Amino acid sequence: MTPLVPILVVPTAAGLLCLLLHSRRAMALANGLAFTVTLGLSVWLLLAMRPGPQVVTECNEFFRADALSAWMALLISVVSLGSSIYAGRYFQRDLAAGAVTPGRVKEFYVLTPLFGAGMFLVVLANNLGVMWLALEATALSSVLLVALYNRSTSLEAAWKYVILGSLGLALALFGTVFTYAAAIDQQSAVELPSFNWSHLMSISGQLNPHMIKLAFVFVLVGYGTKAGLAPMHNWLPDAHSEAPSPTSAMLSGVSLKVALYALVRFHILTTASLGTSFSQTLLLVFGVTSMCVAAPFILVQSNLKRLLAYSSLEHVGLICAGIGLNSRITIFGALLHMGYHALAKPVLFFAAGNLHQTCHTLQLRRIGPGMARVLLLTAFCLGLAGVAAVGLPPFGLFFSEILVLSGGFAAGHLTATVLLLVAILASFCGLLYQFARILPGEPKVARRSVPAPLAGAPAMLLLLGALLVFSVWLPAPLLEVIRQATDIIGGAP
Repeated sequence: MTPLVPILVVPTAAGLLCLLLHSRRAMALANGLAFTVTLGLSVWLLLAMRPGPQVVTECNEFFRADALSAWMALLISVVSLGSSIYAGRYFQRDLAAGAVTPGRVKEFYVLTPLFGAGMFLVVLANNLGVMWLALEATALSSVLLVALYNRSTSLEAAWKYVILGSLGLALALFGTVFTYAAAIDQQSAVELPSFNWSHLMSISGQLNPHMIKLAFVFVLVGYGTKAGLAPMHNWLPDAHSEAPSPTSAMLSGVSLKVALYALVRFHILTTASLGTSFSQTLLLVFGVTSMCVAAPFILVQSNLKRLLAYSSLEHVGLICAGIGLNSRITIFGALLHMGYHALAKPVLFFAAGNLHQTCHTLQLRRIGPGMARVLLLTAFCLGLAGVAAVGLPPFGLFFSEILVLSGGFAAGHLTATVLLLVAILASFCGLLYQFARILPGEPKVARRSVPAPLAGAPAMLLLLGALLVFSVWLPAPLLEVIRQATDIIGGAP
């Protein structure tokens, strides 16, 4: 028995069960239990990777998990569980304030586990066509979550998300079809090749190189749009700022990385087929561009959740660039960064949700100063997660950024690495400046809501605690899985 099918079944069943439930607490409990179970199953899958390298398959290799899949499944389950824990009290306060209807809350609890199940399917599907369908499913569920509040701004954000996301997925579909076309031997009509990623990897040397190049370009633009890479990132700040904070946490914490995972699978195949740096160079260019685009927007941003969205653009760009630099140390650093960012960014969105519900605005000039005196615990968590996000020690994002930068210099990519360093420093200054506008100082006298001092505390402290622990100590099974995933991306035998 393997955990692959249960990981998909449990959240799907929870979403369908919520259709039948009427109690908000019962739906919150169903979501929380489902993601707790999937976290346990993800840990089981991670332990199954040892001694490595290991591959777990199910249903005649329809489902397949290697170390990279196990790493992604763990991140999805952790962030989803944190979001489900935070969502209970969050929507209780929104209902009390009349900001949302009970029907919309039910919609959230139905769609969120389906959103999670779709992301799990992306990382566990062996078939590239099924992977594309799973990403389409995550887009359909998440766009409804973005529009949950039914405001004109949220509907506009959802419309932009669905238009740009659909265009990106259409281009990714072309790239997927071109990949299959590259595997077809035009001189033989005996049998069509399998569309499983593992099969295509086994025949990578026989793929049509010209078709593979064309396929990767389409996939890069297509899945890069879903991952929020610049210049296809226009939907990202709108969607993240208008979605409920638990949804924003899932979008920023793992959804962007799941799309990047799909792109990386094609990068691995393209590199194995061509034996050149074609896909590596493109990933590096798009990663550096994303970081350079994000930095000035962080410096001038006036909306808190849009600020956090642009920060996500910077971090996704760094992950993409780390993979594009294509040395063992930069890929290892990129995977570490993926995990640390997945723990830190939801805390920032949870804190932003608390500030929004207290101040009834996301405008930084209207929120602050003095929020450290109004919402002490929220400000404390926001400050700690902010310190982590800007890459200061002792948090792990400092070490992962150092790994990517040192690996880039060691590999001789001086220009790209200097640009990465400049973008990191600019984002560092921007985030520190923006947080300094709202946390210290004397609070504004007029507040339209009584603050909830412990709002979201369990979810924020859980993720911050995990971030602190894993920043200074990585358990041997987890470290082994990240090393195996590094070898998979880097093409080690």
